[in-house]
Amino acid sequence: MPPLKKIIKDAIAMHEAHHAERCTKDGLRALMQGKRVRAVDAADKEARRAGILDAAETLFKKTFEYANVSEVAREAGLAKGTVYLYFQTKEEMYLALHMRNAEGFFSELIADLDAGFPHGERKTIDFEYMRGLVVKHMFANEIYFPLVACCVGLPQDSVPAESALATKQLLTSWLLRAGVGLERHFPQLQSGEGVRILNHSYALMIGLYHLLGDHNHAPQRPDIGMNSFREEALIGLTRYWQATLGDLNLK
Repeated sequence: MPPLKKIIKDAIAMHEAHHAERCTKDGLRALMQGKRVRAVDAADKEARRAGILDAAETLFKKTFEYANVSEVAREAGLAKGTVYLYFQTKEEMYLALHMRNAEGFFSELIADLDAGFPHGERKTIDFEYMRGLVVKHMFANEIYFPLVACCVGLPQDSVPAESALATKQLLTSWLLRAGVGLERHFPQLQSGEGVRILNHSYALMIGLYHLLGDHNHAPQRPDIGMNSFREEALIGLTRYWQATLGDLNLK
């Protein structure tokens, strides 16, 4: 945590900027004078939070490692104390970034399973669809699995308890809704098997990333018998779903 004097100083500065942001003219004047403007309503706060995560993502892409709060604040053009208003630790910040990435996958999957199809014309929910969704939201995102690798096994208490609980509850709700939807579309699945197949599929990909991913923390990476992480993950998913659901009629 930053020194108490620094927190107080930042809080005073943000309070003094409060009136400047109440109208566009004064807000522009504050920006021209190099003052930071405080977010006051829900939309502003959400935009500020998104901007912090954007900055964290930009820095993560450079090293595939966590940046500290000071670096993220500098990238976002904010005071460090402002970032601490949204995230108490860098681990909490990067866990939130991972959840933002995961939300894209689950929101599209759940909407399509519920027959909403908000992202295009009506789709057939089959293994080809599921594989395409994984490619779109996970493999096409260069930081998705490197970030997962960092988030798995976070040190105890590195994320505030309230935030950790909220994250677990949100992920649980996504899994339950998606799992029930899969059971409607795949009658071979018994009750509860939809969540299991999602968890097993995810665990398979994470395990293969730790074994084969393009990072510097896998001294056990085999030199022979394996293709790229992406190729092996898709092969593994195909075989697992084939064994679980039977003939997938793959093209």
